[in-house]
Amino acid sequence: MAADQGIAVAPYSPLGGGLLTGKYAGGTGGGRIVDNEMYAKRYAPGWMHAAAADLAALAREAGHDPATLAVAWVAAHPSVTAPIVSARSVGQLRPSLAAADLVLDGALKARLDALAPAPPPATDRLEEA
Repeated sequence: MAADQGIAVAPYSPLGGGLLTGKYAGGTGGGRIVDNEMYAKRYAPGWMHAAAADLAALAREAGHDPATLAVAWVAAHPSVTAPIVSARSVGQLRPSLAAADLVLDGALKARLDALAPAPPPATDRLEEA
């Protein structure tokens, strides 16, 4: 819709609350997806966790950090002006910033596209549904 209407998009949370960084892959420890009821519900669907695991595997194969691939994938959309990223430390921020220098070739972008349902869900706000 944004592209059709000539609207620029600045998407926030391209790392899915940390889910796409691999932070929750081990199922141990805390974090907002575990400790916050709203985020726990928002990121509860199994396909989201499967996509995060598949992203981590693809990132290892491609020699990139999962966060770098996730942010680069979001930034590659023609309507996106810039993804809004955040981090709690410089170390967490570096992989997101590395996405600015990563140009996704068609094959890698297609593999990333395949990680999520198409068309995408209308909202990730499952706690509001």
